[in-house]
Amino acid sequence: MSADPYVYPGSRVLINKEDIRDSEMLEAFERTITANRMEHLPARIPMHYPGYRRLHRHLFEPIYSWAGKERTVNIAKGGHLFCLVPYIAAQMEQRFAAIRSDDALNSPSPADFAARAAEHICEINAIHPFRDGNGRTLRAFLECLARAAGHTVALRRIDPDAWNAASISSFKDGCYNAMRQVVTDLIVLG
Repeated sequence: MSADPYVYPGSRVLINKEDIRDSEMLEAFERTITANRMEHLPARIPMHYPGYRRLHRHLFEPIYSWAGKERTVNIAKGGHLFCLVPYIAAQMEQRFAAIRSDDALNSPSPADFAARAAEHICEINAIHPFRDGNGRTLRAFLECLARAAGHTVALRRIDPDAWNAASISSFKDGCYNAMRQVVTDLIVLG
């Protein structure tokens, strides 16, 4: 296996603009920057892959030079391989075509919106187009999807363990029910 060009040699720390070489310090820095940038998401993102890359760039540009760019290495988590590099762009284009044609995403029904949003979130997660920051980008994207459909989601209410468990469940068995519940719990009613 070749070396990961995204990390400092001999480490697992991602090469970053601040040259932070300690993983805990980098994680804290990332959390601070991305939390602030989540508070200032673009008013509207185009519902296509370049728009999604723009969202990742918005969140991570102060941290990484590769923000908003597709990863160039294959990655796995928990022994499960995400989409192989040569197929990322085509899979993301296909997913965004499905998003644009999904009328139920614009449903005034929170249940309908949650069901459809959950599927798209889970499928984008399985592709995992970026070297890092996929989960945070997905949460920001959920807010953008909800806003476009006339719904409000309270991202601060996300239970990270439930989100991660739902992502893993959908990845392993193709079932979106757990993510649908997570999204439903985030929708602000009334």
